[in-house]
Amino acid sequence: MAKIDDEVQKDIKRLVKDITEHPDHWQAYVDLVNVLTVTNSLVEAEELALKSLSIFKDNADAQQELFYATGNVYYTAADYTRATSFFNKITDEKLKHDAIMMQAQSFYAQNKFKQALAFALTAVQQDNQDLSAQVLLGNIWLSLGDSKAAREAFDAALAINQANYSANFGRGVVAEALNEQDNQWLQAAQNINPKQYQADAGRLDDLIKVMLGSTSDERNSN
Repeated sequence: MAKIDDEVQKDIKRLVKDITEHPDHWQAYVDLVNVLTVTNSLVEAEELALKSLSIFKDNADAQQELFYATGNVYYTAADYTRATSFFNKITDEKLKHDAIMMQAQSFYAQNKFKQALAFALTAVQQDNQDLSAQVLLGNIWLSLGDSKAAREAFDAALAINQANYSANFGRGVVAEALNEQDNQWLQAAQNINPKQYQADAGRLDDLIKVMLGSTSDERNSN
């Protein structure tokens, strides 16, 4: 198990106590899986998640929450295929949007941009005020080399939160690729998060090449 701080350790003990005293309290199982995932205790999280799915196999509400929690375990472990298989099981309206976002992120992490695009477009259609969805959509369009669509997504993200680092950085990449005269966004990104900008600056040229059509990851094969 990963090293965890005292407060998290207290949360784990509280949840374990809750489960011991109330073994039918499925929310405690979900919460404990989530805490273990956040602390990167992924072996323990997986074991508990799968056990919980078996225990509450006849409880539809518990199953939906556990599908999502289990998907997060596998996503965190970079096992995107298994993560997607659990997110696909979610039908609950309260969880559906988040599950679709996780599927989009899973495909994006695997450089399967066209599959990621389908889910990201759905997520934005469900909630066009979801900042994370708009930024993810912009990044997917960046990876697919569609500058106009990327610009539209990042502009939508900036309309939600003008001070968002990722939206400014992405919009700045688009501006560079399109040779826009006034590229205020890269400077804004640098001001918002200098450390992150320094880390991302090294891949600026590669991103711009993709936008200009000089490279293609899966555009011609997927």
